[in-house]
Amino acid sequence: MQKSRRAMIDSVNHLGWEIVTQLCARGVPPEGTCVSALSIAIAIVMLAGGAEGTPRRQLCAKLGFQSPDNICTVLLRVLTALKGSDAIQFRSANALFAQKDNIIYADYAHYLSRLDATIDSDFPKLVDGLERINEWVSRETDGLIKDMLTRGALEGSQMVLINTLVFKAAWEGPFDPKNTVKDFPFHRADRASKVDMMFHHGQHILVNQQADYTAVRLPYTCTPRSEWSFIAYLPHEDISLNDIIPRLKSGVPMFSKIIVDTFGLPKFNLRTKDRIKDILQNLGYPLSGNFSAMGTGRNIVDNVLHCVTIILDEKGTEAAAATAIIMKRNRPRRIRSLIFDRPFVFSIVAEDLQMAVFTGVYSA
Repeated sequence: MQKSRRAMIDSVNHLGWEIVTQLCARGVPPEGTCVSALSIAIAIVMLAGGAEGTPRRQLCAKLGFQSPDNICTVLLRVLTALKGSDAIQFRSANALFAQKDNIIYADYAHYLSRLDATIDSDFPKLVDGLERINEWVSRETDGLIKDMLTRGALEGSQMVLINTLVFKAAWEGPFDPKNTVKDFPFHRADRASKVDMMFHHGQHILVNQQADYTAVRLPYTCTPRSEWSFIAYLPHEDISLNDIIPRLKSGVPMFSKIIVDTFGLPKFNLRTKDRIKDILQNLGYPLSGNFSAMGTGRNIVDNVLHCVTIILDEKGTEAAAATAIIMKRNRPRRIRSLIFDRPFVFSIVAEDLQMAVFTGVYSA
């Protein structure tokens, strides 16, 4: 079981860095970006139970398993281990929301019950449950994620799978608010901005220095049974984030305790919302086709929506994530762009006679 748990953990770590890499390739938003690979993985485990045959085996294999038989057991053991500290608040919740005419198969309901998932299928149309679904997400994330879903996201959908995670912890060595400097310069390649910068002066800091970055590890107050830390990697000048991210996929570095005369870390409140179905597919997750073991009708993954909130201040960290896999009966055909910006042929047709009364070519 230890080997299976390690395989799942390694898969989650790899997934997190790969998604961040692809999000950065899109262009890092001004505030930054963040994902919870664990939340995404749990949502995928929920989805895997609704697949059959090869797609189900492939989804499980992406999380480190050859078959789906023990994936729920291992996942629950991982979550139990993460809850091992009385000083850390960590919890996860799962739910399936569906409209009434989407009958959930008993085997799939049993599969979800192993993940302690709530099933709510009391909506004439799924979009009618928008307020209730968003309230559930907000409640399970302690209000850190609000209004996750929109009417547009649920319009035409009949089912949504959602995972939420919450993490709250205090620094082992809290920052003194008196040392926080407001409007401290923060430099980006494209512009300059201002942040509230928290400072430690003349304290021991866990540091790892590499040729292209310096990392720090800030422990949270924990118990002997578990350890949690915030690790930050600062690229050296003239080194980009994209240059160092590939190196971080190999695991957590070793740290040495060093006295740092002046250590500064920004306070921040980072809120992100990303559609990541295309990214997951690029990473080899089979999300196309009918997830026929879920329930009646066709069940097609329309999109995967991922939201994260991270609040970092002098006392510690609050973080929440939510992942929603939105299902539709059929995925409509989609044209990304259609612009008549070169010569084209046209006609004016009398439809009842199917007669082209005018025909021509437009060439500007």
